[in-house]
Amino acid sequence: MAMNSSTFPMPAIDLTGKLVIKAQLGNDIRKIPIHNEEITYDELLLMMQRLFRGKIKSSDEITIKVKDEDGDLVTIFDSSDLMFAKSLSRYLKLTIFVNGKPEPLKNDQVKEIKRELISMRDKINFLVNRLDEFSSKIINEKKNSNVSEVQNAVEEVPSE
Repeated sequence: MAMNSSTFPMPAIDLTGKLVIKAQLGNDIRKIPIHNEEITYDELLLMMQRLFRGKIKSSDEITIKVKDEDGDLVTIFDSSDLMFAKSLSRYLKLTIFVNGKPEPLKNDQVKEIKRELISMRDKINFLVNRLDEFSSKIINEKKNSNVSEVQNAVEEVPSE
């Protein structure tokens, strides 16, 4: 038996052969087993509204996409699309779009992206500086080599 956060025993659920849906709306990800595997598209829409309570209104236009074996997001438009997706996999990774787009980025997500971009900028600046140093070193080596050649040539010229 598994233990939940309150340390009460929870019975282990056997999901062997069951249809499992992992649904994502923005950065909120939910995973649920489906007991009625003959679920229709309309039932799936209602389930997503309940699952993401408060984030999807009944008046919202919902688009459901499933990630296929190539990692592409393929639109599920009706029950036949859903049936086809279920025939390919017992584990459906769904991305939910509300009114044509996924949930907007949260402030903390924007901050994280900004941190990553700053880190990338710093790495690029470091590499550019190293490249400049390397280029300067090569130029100095060539100058020193040319000076040595000139000095050698001067030494070889017979004096009068």
